[in-house]
Amino acid sequence: MTMPMWPGRSALRRAAAVAVVVLALAGCGDLPDTGTEVTPPVPLSPTAGEIPEQTFQATAAITDAGLDPDRFAGRIGDAFELVIEGDGTEHTLLIEELVAETPIAAEGSTTVAFTIVGEPGISDILLDGEVAGQFERQLPGGLTGT
Repeated sequence: MTMPMWPGRSALRRAAAVAVVVLALAGCGDLPDTGTEVTPPVPLSPTAGEIPEQTFQATAAITDAGLDPDRFAGRIGDAFELVIEGDGTEHTLLIEELVAETPIAAEGSTTVAFTIVGEPGISDILLDGEVAGQFERQLPGGLTGT
C-alpha cells in the first residue's frame, strides 16, 4: 500500500524552515551597524590610488548618552566612512587603533573616513575622551575571530 503524496508538502517544509531561520535571526539582539556600501572612485581617477575595493558608510547622531547608533562593524581591509551629525557643540572623536583624535563640527555632518586595519576585535569610540560606542573589526567573512 502506498501513501498518497500531498502536493506542496515539500514547499510547506521549506516555508517552515525559512520561518525558523527568520525568527532565529530576529532574536539575535542588537547587531552593530555595518554601514551601506558606497561606490568608490573609478580606478583611473586621481583619488583612487589608496582606496580599498569596498567602502561602507554609516551615520550616527550625537546624544547625551554618546552616539546613536553606538555599535558599528566592518571587515578588515575595507574602507569605512562614519558620518557624525553635529549637535550644536564642537566635539572630538577617536576610534582606538583606527582613527586619531578628529574634530567634529558643531553643525552639519562630519565624515570620518578610515580603512579598517589590525586584528579582529572591538575598538572603543571615544567622544570628548568618553566611551560613546564601539567599532567591531571583523575578518573578511564577517566574523571577529574571537
